[in-house]
Amino acid sequence: MLIERMRASRQQLNDSLPLYEKKLANETADFEINKKLYEQDLISQRDFENSQQVMTNTRLETERIRQLIAEDDVALSLTEEVAEEEMARLPKLALGAYDETPTLIRYNGPANWSTADTGKIARFYRTHFGHRLPVSAMGQSLTHDRMGFDHRDAVDVAVSPDSAEGRGLMAYLRKARIPFLAFRGKVPGMSTGAHIHIGRPSPRLMEVRQRSIQPAPLERSTEGG
Repeated sequence: MLIERMRASRQQLNDSLPLYEKKLANETADFEINKKLYEQDLISQRDFENSQQVMTNTRLETERIRQLIAEDDVALSLTEEVAEEEMARLPKLALGAYDETPTLIRYNGPANWSTADTGKIARFYRTHFGHRLPVSAMGQSLTHDRMGFDHRDAVDVAVSPDSAEGRGLMAYLRKARIPFLAFRGKVPGMSTGAHIHIGRPSPRLMEVRQRSIQPAPLERSTEGG
């Protein structure tokens, strides 16, 4: 049911995106016209600034929808039955160990990883591949909340682990001893499924919450009885 709701949500976002893109194109054209009119003192500064603000608001909303679609693609890949079943069957990975299957690639790096370290990964990526690190989720997102994953100490990168960039990124992570989990399979009708999760595997939020609210051991009473 959760997967179906997410599919429906993503479909709504996909349906709305062309409408926002058309709206943005129209408002951008209007802004360019108003800019020329303002330069010719034919409209007021207030009218010009209002036109600019309307265009900016629509651009931000369009970018937000694109980001939500990208996050849903990653989140749906995390629900892939084959991957989850395989994860459940796989033995616990020893510290510093590497494991590769047709669906997943795991590396249990011993580094004390933090999302604050993303900057150095991004610099490596831009230096070696000429463009920015394609981050699809930084830390906890609304999508991960909906999926029930604790993603606070992880970063998702929208790159296939079997691509040249994916292989280069994983080699860098292993050299830096940074843990990661790479999904390499495609999910027909759902998403490409391919991405690299930097950080340790995300536990379910419910498990984290249950651990955090475990009652403290009862202390032995000092009173007689």
